[in-house]
Amino acid sequence: MMACSIPTDNNTTIPNWLDLPVEITANILQRLNTIDIVTSACKVCPLWENICKDPLMWRTIRMRYNDASPYIFNHVDLVKICRFAVKQSCGHLEDIDIDYFCTDDLLRYITVK
Repeated sequence: MMACSIPTDNNTTIPNWLDLPVEITANILQRLNTIDIVTSACKVCPLWENICKDPLMWRTIRMRYNDASPYIFNHVDLVKICRFAVKQSCGHLEDIDIDYFCTDDLLRYITVK
């Protein structure tokens, strides 16, 4: 992603994503699955990193099998990602959807946090 507007052939410019209002950017990021937010989106730029630090971003945690499948083969620690997301919610977690990798220990962690 470019940090500045790029001129096109017909003398128009492509809008800069960083010029979007923070609320709209947050809304877009919330549509990603939790794994993609933790492993990618929060590392794109300082603005996205700050948005991802907001506990309200973590009211819903979605880590379904379909979302996780490419990460399974790369040995990504899904439990660690889930714990991170729960911690980031700072008690604002309302809905969690985790599939096959859930353990009793992870459930205890979620209920305590």
